[in-house]
Amino acid sequence: MTERSVLTFPSPPLPYFLECGKTHYMPGESHPNRRNLGVFDLILVQRGCLFLGEEDMQWALRAGDMAVLMPDAHHYAVQGCQEETSFYWLHFQSAVSSTADHESISHNIKLPRQGPVPYPEQAYHLFDSLHLLATEPRSTAFWREQTLFIELLELLDPSRSDQEQSRVRKIAEQVESYIKMHYREPISNARLSSDLHFHYNYLTRCMKESHGLTPTEYLLQYRLDQAKRLLLTTQWSMARIAEHVGFQYPPYFSRRFSARFGLSPLQFRKQYTE
Repeated sequence: MTERSVLTFPSPPLPYFLECGKTHYMPGESHPNRRNLGVFDLILVQRGCLFLGEEDMQWALRAGDMAVLMPDAHHYAVQGCQEETSFYWLHFQSAVSSTADHESISHNIKLPRQGPVPYPEQAYHLFDSLHLLATEPRSTAFWREQTLFIELLELLDPSRSDQEQSRVRKIAEQVESYIKMHYREPISNARLSSDLHFHYNYLTRCMKESHGLTPTEYLLQYRLDQAKRLLLTTQWSMARIAEHVGFQYPPYFSRRFSARFGLSPLQFRKQYTE
């Protein structure tokens, strides 16, 4: 991202939440033109497409896209909505002006000017929770609102996304290494979770993002690859190979092998040995 595309808020003090809401437009309706609103306006589209501009920048924000409008800028509708469109909006302020460089500050909170949200469903949930708090007394809602807002900023922070992706790859590599070490043994979801100290659903998400497979699918694929190697390099029986690579039942091994390679284990061996 360029400096123009990322806002940086030196912290402390933290930016603070003011108010939020949700707006629904029918086809032909559009966002109002405003100038010098005095607060940051964070927009997150949940449905449809919002055509929005600020100064010389113009965006077509679709579901899962966000934009932050500046307090002292002119923002306007580029055109009316072409379909039913719903979006969240949130006004916030910072005690310190946003900038691109505050090296002397202990931490810089970064917020994209515009782009897709990493986990839109999680962002929608945070917005819905903030919206519900608007009906509660201010004295009751204040601290919860600020907490949810900081969670939202953390979710949107592009540096957090990079760190999360690095963490996802690292955990996926741990799963991969574990499977390669223990593929001959029974590996249940519970065992994998216990030995790697992560919930199985999180391990699954990491593997899906990194390898495109769940741990169970990766385990099956690795066992079948090892079986294929043994079919070509040994004279072992099908039952012995099945047991060696972690299959308890030879018929099940044969079915899975055939489904993946288009040949039974015996046909596969004959194809390369005759």
